[in-house]
Amino acid sequence: MDLLPEPFRSILAFVVVLGILVFVHELGHYLAARWRGIHVERFSVGFGRAIAAWTDRNGTAWQIGWIPLGGYVKMHGMETTPGEEPAEGEAVTWREGETFHGKPVLDRAIVVAAGPIANFVLAAVLFALLFMTMGRPIQNVISHVVPGSAAEQGGLAVGDRI
Repeated sequence: MDLLPEPFRSILAFVVVLGILVFVHELGHYLAARWRGIHVERFSVGFGRAIAAWTDRNGTAWQIGWIPLGGYVKMHGMETTPGEEPAEGEAVTWREGETFHGKPVLDRAIVVAAGPIANFVLAAVLFALLFMTMGRPIQNVISHVVPGSAAEQGGLAVGDRI
């Protein structure tokens, strides 16, 4: 990283961290949608024209966009609901039972909440890993006891560990 000047290192670090956060957030939505039986049409990290794109065996188009400031998961049936007329020139092929709006409210709530929950779990895991590798237990040692205080009357002395 020392090859890059400081402003570029900061920008690169920002893009990498933001990309990880966006990926984990959108992955939460994606996994919850798959769990609740909703077809996911597109999973994108980044916006704009795709730098890389592929389609998996479930029919989900995955892409990495060239503007790394967000992402999205497009679930089947989010653009219109069954029974609505599609926009002019738009052909909609419904996959009955796999649309976002066709699912019960609880299923939709799970999918919507899964993104922030995934970020919360990521934070908890990262903090746990950080503590396990770099942290050390805090040792509280008494350095001063005020004469006549409740601590002195209780028998606490300088050097005692709490």
